[in-house]
Amino acid sequence: MQRREFSRLSALLAGLTVLGPNALLAGVSASWPGRDEKPWLLGFRGVDRDAYQSRPQVTGRIPANLIGTLYRNGPAQHEVAGFRYGHWFDGDGMVHAYRITPQGISHQARLVGTRKLTRERAAGRALYPGFGSAPSQTANVFSPDDVNTANISVLFHANKLLALWEAGSPYELDPVTLETRGLYAFSEETQGAPFSAHPRLDADGSLWNFSYLSAQGSIVLWHIDPRGKVLKVGAIKVDPITMPHDFIVTQNHLVILLPPLHFQPGSAATNFLDAHTWAGQDATRVLVIDKNNFDRHKWLELPAQWVFHFGNGWEDDQGVIRFDGHRYHDAKLLLESFKNIMDGSVETLTEHAGHRVHYRIDTKTGQTSEASALPSSMRSEFPTVDPRVSGQRNARVTFLSTDLDKTPDTVWFNRVSTFNEETGDHQFFTYPATVFPEEHLYVPDPSKAAECGGWVLGTALDWQHQRHQLNIFDADRLAEGPVASARLPYPLPIGITENSSLVSVLMQQRLSKHMGATADG
Repeated sequence: MQRREFSRLSALLAGLTVLGPNALLAGVSASWPGRDEKPWLLGFRGVDRDAYQSRPQVTGRIPANLIGTLYRNGPAQHEVAGFRYGHWFDGDGMVHAYRITPQGISHQARLVGTRKLTRERAAGRALYPGFGSAPSQTANVFSPDDVNTANISVLFHANKLLALWEAGSPYELDPVTLETRGLYAFSEETQGAPFSAHPRLDADGSLWNFSYLSAQGSIVLWHIDPRGKVLKVGAIKVDPITMPHDFIVTQNHLVILLPPLHFQPGSAATNFLDAHTWAGQDATRVLVIDKNNFDRHKWLELPAQWVFHFGNGWEDDQGVIRFDGHRYHDAKLLLESFKNIMDGSVETLTEHAGHRVHYRIDTKTGQTSEASALPSSMRSEFPTVDPRVSGQRNARVTFLSTDLDKTPDTVWFNRVSTFNEETGDHQFFTYPATVFPEEHLYVPDPSKAAECGGWVLGTALDWQHQRHQLNIFDADRLAEGPVASARLPYPLPIGITENSSLVSVLMQQRLSKHMGATADG
């Protein structure tokens, strides 16, 4: 790591604001009316225990080459000592492990033992502000990790399992027991530096990531080698600062879209989310960064928009970057709908949902453009590609979707879709109305070439029968439905994982070539 970059980051970390106790706006009532009339709200009830374990019933046939562990994460404890959080993203994180072999599937889950969770258990009450709500009389907050819920995603890299949050340190977990080992630092110098929930794996096995320091008005950039060693870290000043959620990595560049959801320093808002203001008249700034030198970056523009997630990006020999994402007209889903769902007042989450867009950036001329990739009635989210083509040109993308022309009153996405960028072929499987699907993941068959066969894995809540399920699809025959399903004996909270990680024996062996040692199965 370059000394100048570390010094710059150290100065930013030293400036983290120490927050004192505040009388903040409380969350919603623990009774949350509406759950009887809307049984799908079961997915937002919260856990009734700290850990789960079962060997669920499996129907169908598990593919012989599908061997490994699917890790997932998401907010799960929505109530603390009678206080119910008022935003979906506030709940304490729970990591799940679905262990898959041709002989069967087992499930286990455990709340992440964060600093916040431990202190609140000891106090017997909610202590800390969340992302979008807070109890009254909050405790002192000395660093972001005091309120770190480790609830956004999960990463397996360099033989370490990490639960990730948006603006704090990773939490390391035991990959077998899921017990929490504690806060994780990639190096002594970067201890306490934020590491966001959307790292991306490069073709060489190294990891790229970003995060933001709102009070300091800076974006932090990371590059980590396949062994988990920090290669480079740096920071770029951003004014006004916002909260980007995902980014793109290509062969030569990092691309971050900065939506006009501006952080207001010194705001009297009662929580972090409400300290931001949507400025729809402003452009979305596009930050294009040279991977080899963070000081070489360009500022471009796109129309005002919000994007939670991007699929994949690549660039051609002429320096034109192409990538796809799921575009929202504004941030209402984040600012309003994800609050309303916690008190049962929302009727549908698709009203403000995004639609799939192709983006184009000419790095030589600075021109940017966007074009719809699907009909306007098609709403979509959670894109995923074969990880072996990350940062390269891809043909296939998998995502959740719904067609509002056919099911205008659907609560959430009701389809899992695959789309071929080259042929235009669109396959999908539609879930029953009583099933609430979560993010689905494309998993390649390691015995075949990239994008030439594999599976789609995804979890879903069957709220009618009050149980969760894991479904396995043949990626080439998605419309035929699951080839195997594992039905858990209990329901689980709906997660917001966008970085599910399937760690299989064969995939680990591929990664081990970069690490110089064979990974454990």
